[in-house]
Amino acid sequence: MRRMHLVLLLALTGSTILIACLQTKSEVDVKPVDINLNITGRLEVVITDARKVEEEITGSKPKRTVRPEDIGLPPASSDKSDAGGAMNADPYGDTSFPSVADAGSIVPVASDPEQQLIEQMAARHPQIQKMLDNQLVGESHTGYLVSKATLTASQQSLMVAENSDRLQLYKLEAAKKNAPLDQVALGYYLARLGHVNRGNWVDQFNKSTGSWEWFQWNR
Repeated sequence: MRRMHLVLLLALTGSTILIACLQTKSEVDVKPVDINLNITGRLEVVITDARKVEEEITGSKPKRTVRPEDIGLPPASSDKSDAGGAMNADPYGDTSFPSVADAGSIVPVASDPEQQLIEQMAARHPQIQKMLDNQLVGESHTGYLVSKATLTASQQSLMVAENSDRLQLYKLEAAKKNAPLDQVALGYYLARLGHVNRGNWVDQFNKSTGSWEWFQWNR
């Protein structure tokens, strides 16, 4: 009888652990994107570097400078202590591109995962911009493209490829800057707002409702 109680207890314990694991996985899978609105100097560093990357992707200077408060968010803190150390490193400085004298001992730039992602996004940028200008997709604060109309199979594939490259870029930047992934994505969103055209779908934070709302850029 004691052995039966022990077996039953172990079975129940194992079931509890299994259920807990399944619940945890489910929660992770369905958890919505949560953008941290605690804007700090860390985001300023991300935005600064993201603007450089976006210039390389678009091949042009931004039309405007968009700050967090321009889209309804709190202004970024000027606290420099939050943006110290490696976060101030210029990803396009000497640490990323060794001098010509060292060229014989380095691998081609294309082998740099971040640079490869940038080049891929730059190559498809004209098509992405055309989709934005035709109001087929919009730029979301989550850092990704979102469909705003019915897309063809090729347009859908293009959007998926772009979002996939963006995610990988955010992961690399988050690891390099020791910053949350959502803050990196938000930083890139703000950088992209410097390049959008009038009529492009974007979104902004409504402080009165505490939610993000789509609008067509008109500034």
